[in-house]
Amino acid sequence: MDAFSTMDAVVFDTLGVVAQVQRPPNPSVPIRLVVRDGVERLGEFQQVVGRARHILARNLDWQFRRGDLVTLAEQTRPIEALIRDDGLVNEAVLHG
Repeated sequence: MDAFSTMDAVVFDTLGVVAQVQRPPNPSVPIRLVVRDGVERLGEFQQVVGRARHILARNLDWQFRRGDLVTLAEQTRPIEALIRDDGLVNEAVLHG
């Protein structure tokens, strides 16, 4: 196991929360996510036009697709958009 994989495991174990993720019509699966609340959405002239909740998952656990359902703290929200995927960790923004 290389240093980056070990670091990802430590970060997800320390900062992560267990959430249910589902790709309909399949049943939901519990995985560990890192949640980033209040991420700024920038407008045309780089002004803040809103804030969003981003979630990160290790690619070994789950690779997000638009329309996946994520249940956090008894709230279920769909994936609105994919932000990035570096090959180890992928990031998505939740709708709402």
